[in-house]
Amino acid sequence: MNVHLGTEQVVHGPRWHTMHNGYFANPAVARPLVEAVCAALDRSPAEVIVDLGGGTGFLLAQLAAACPHQQVALRNLDCSAAQLAQPHGAEIVPVHATIADFQRADVTRGDQRLFLLMRSVLHYAGRDGLPALLRHLRAQARPGESFVHQSAAFRAADDATCLNTLYQLMRTNKWYPTVSSLTDELQRAGWQVKRIDPAPTLALHHDELALRYALAPADLAEIRHQMPQGLGHDLPVFHLTADGFRAELHYHIFHCVAV
Repeated sequence: MNVHLGTEQVVHGPRWHTMHNGYFANPAVARPLVEAVCAALDRSPAEVIVDLGGGTGFLLAQLAAACPHQQVALRNLDCSAAQLAQPHGAEIVPVHATIADFQRADVTRGDQRLFLLMRSVLHYAGRDGLPALLRHLRAQARPGESFVHQSAAFRAADDATCLNTLYQLMRTNKWYPTVSSLTDELQRAGWQVKRIDPAPTLALHHDELALRYALAPADLAEIRHQMPQGLGHDLPVFHLTADGFRAELHYHIFHCVAV
């Protein structure tokens, strides 16, 4: 899960909140997920929320402000020390660990009820690692506990194939499923998917991707050549520009309960 930390840590820390046009530090962008979590907490209260791969703690800070009536401990788990070192609310406790090694006992005591939160993380597991990761997370939850996550997934299989091809050309192991295939994987892992809602799309630009994944000008030129060659020119989620390219990463919010 932390295989990309070596290249991606160049954008961790203070720079992270400006990446991708500030997507991951924009309250309006975060609002649908925050509202989904608040609603889930109202239906089924928890005593501890852990944001898995929570980065700078931005999402938990938004959550604390949005539902102050919830008396819940906030835990921000991430494998990047640079992300965890960023300023956050005093009520947010950082936990330096990988998601694959995360254990319930790391964030709860005794019979405390746990709530799992996640945004834009599952694709780090790759296609082969996703089932095991979902089973691992289910093993940390007790029946009836919630897992609400905003994950990159596409309604159309062709769109998923397009973004997966792009990320292969960028030499990453990240993998994006369809909404239906991710739903199936969640259910096989022991999660009941109660509801799926769309979330704001993330606009990807070649210059930020080059920084994040250490891509040279020759790499970008190869991507511009290979994408239309392999997939055609009519690509709804990938577009050539005068000096590079841009792409669209679709997100959905999955409301899950452990069974």
